[in-house]
Amino acid sequence: MTFVLDKSINTHWGIDPDPLFEAFNLCGRHCHGKVAIRIVEEKFNLYATKMNEVHGKQSVLTLREEVSQELEDFEKLLALRCLNMAVDDAVTVPTSELLHIMLKGNLDEEYIRHGLPTVLPIASILEKHDLARKMLYAFANASYGDAFNEICWSCLDVAENVTVEAARFLDKITRPTNNDTATVPPPSQSTKKTNHRASDSLVARALYLLTGSQAVRFLQFLAKVAHFNKPIQKRVLSHLAPYADNYEMHRLASAVCSIEDFSVVSKVFHDCFTLDALQSSAPLWTQYKQLFGEVKCLNAMNDMKVLSQETP
Repeated sequence: MTFVLDKSINTHWGIDPDPLFEAFNLCGRHCHGKVAIRIVEEKFNLYATKMNEVHGKQSVLTLREEVSQELEDFEKLLALRCLNMAVDDAVTVPTSELLHIMLKGNLDEEYIRHGLPTVLPIASILEKHDLARKMLYAFANASYGDAFNEICWSCLDVAENVTVEAARFLDKITRPTNNDTATVPPPSQSTKKTNHRASDSLVARALYLLTGSQAVRFLQFLAKVAHFNKPIQKRVLSHLAPYADNYEMHRLASAVCSIEDFSVVSKVFHDCFTLDALQSSAPLWTQYKQLFGEVKCLNAMNDMKVLSQETP
């Protein structure tokens, strides 16, 4: 609750949309989220009343008034919807209308990013593909990578099990897009023609743009869903191949993607990719050796051993 209150509004400079929607979207994912938003509004309005009494004039507006005054049209619509839903007010903009505006309206991609958690539960595969494309082609910072990953993982069920929807989504984002924007440059000059063609896809663009935890999260999505069928698995591996030449995490993702027994993959995910889980997975290292050779396999195993000894 303290986090939500702190994030909702800065009392000196007004509303900052990023933390406001981070807080609202956090509440939207939590089973007690509606109650939390109601409490936030009540506490903020109480604060406004007290401050106005101290100053003898209206120096602080209610939360809804602040939202109406400070935010742009779409963000105002979205924020007021969150507040209305928290008090079970049915007179609010439908989710389908918000989705239509996000897809067809002339909106800044930052607004779209704020609205994703609201619309993803009703979005189709094609609509999620369009939203993912918007996030990647407007990529400005890590928050866009988080938004892209949110779209990807929304295709799985609540327990993060692979679904037909997830497979269809991955199938679509591994294929070349029709976007007019220039294609992603290949990671090395030795890239084959098939990989150059694949560089037109959203997966290729994501692999090129994402770094750090965003890259790891996306690689986990690829490694989990690629097993759905052989054609998808083959395309994912072809996308990973040029990066696997240079980066360890792409080699590990390729090895996980290539494991035939999905129960092994499930165990690695169940154990949250801990060092112990990776080190003890014989099928993983067998596949790694087959893909990248004995030398790289031994180096990777030794690196993990050193890392496990250094980790408290």
